Amino acid sequence: MNKITKKLFSAAVIVCLSISSVAAYAAQITPSSASITLGKNDREISFDIYLETDSAYAGAEFGIKPSQSDVEFKSLVLSDELQNESKVQTIKDGCLYFGFFSNTNKYSTEKKKIATLNYTYSGSGTRTIALVDSKIVTVDETNKTSGDTSSNPFTVSITRQGTSGGSSGGSSSGGSVRKPDVTLPDTSQTYSDRKFTDINGHWAENDIYSGVKNGLFTGISDTIFDPDGTVTRAMAVTVLGRFSKDEIVASNTEFSDVTAEKYYANYVSWGAENGVVKGISETEFAPESAVTREQISAMIVRYLNYKEIPLPTGSEEIKEHSDYEQISDYAKEDMSICYEMGLIKGHDSGLIEPNGNLTRAQLASIMARLSNYSEK
Repeated sequence: MNKITKKLFSAAVIVCLSISSVAAYAAQITPSSASITLGKNDREISFDIYLETDSAYAGAEFGIKPSQSDVEFKSLVLSDELQNESKVQTIKDGCLYFGFFSNTNKYSTEKKKIATLNYTYSGSGTRTIALVDSKIVTVDETNKTSGDTSSNPFTVSITRQGTSGGSSGGSSSGGSVRKPDVTLPDTSQTYSDRKFTDINGHWAENDIYSGVKNGLFTGISDTIFDPDGTVTRAMAVTVLGRFSKDEIVASNTEFSDVTAEKYYANYVSWGAENGVVKGISETEFAPESAVTREQISAMIVRYLNYKEIPLPTGSEEIKEHSDYEQISDYAKEDMSICYEMGLIKGHDSGLIEPNGNLTRAQLASIMARLSNYSEK
């Protein structure tokens, strides 16, 4: 670990760092929603955290705590822009602490998404999830780090539809919060050389590491890849955009549900402009919707046409799968082409599962096969 990175982490995790000489940083940390109402049978809670500053910065740290322990933390996904940075994440006394750090003030002032937080709650009473601690880290000309803690806290209120609410059990933002001893991540290796703890012995392990090394994928944390996680439309077009090695430039999109601050916004624009992806309507892209096996087949064929890569004749063998007729008419030729290319394969059960949701491991395997095909 280099000296600058060590200093950055020290600035981010030592609560008694003196900031008396640091001017107010005027950082604004906000949730995507200040109030979430759950349906009668809903359990999942998800919201984004955004950061906007007056000056460029090198990193940030956050402490997020629910009002009661029955609101359970499930996962945190840093934005795509931050995936390759040095990161910390730990839970102490029910409080989630996480942060990202660079050795330069590389992050500009505009409002940007930092992470998506996911919790579960099955009770009926009102609960809150609050930002109880934060620090914005900057580096000066002498490589000295400073941490500013003047950002205002926020609270996300959780209520359940059809109930009269009830006590939230007190606010988690009051009183002192004892910060944990954070184990610093290993920054001596590049991100692509790190090992994920959830894919050891996985059938797609080699393809996953190949995809990470080539910059197509990142883990959902430094140590977790989530191979069985569902691929969304946004993820799929992002991976294809990275695979293309095209210069992906900032551009506006006509889709109202793809906003400029999203990590995938420029990739969606690239895909739409080059005929790789289509919206579900003229104004909607549905970026968070799951991608099926037939849909990824259609995207890949459109991508290969855009790149003017010759395509084989579609396979006749695919028709031997018992669920072949379940393939949508628009995707039958595309899926038969991908089957012939060896990108899409049938399962041991004899099914091709055109409407099955694509997993991250499956996409990694498909991209590895596509890379081999493109190099022929």
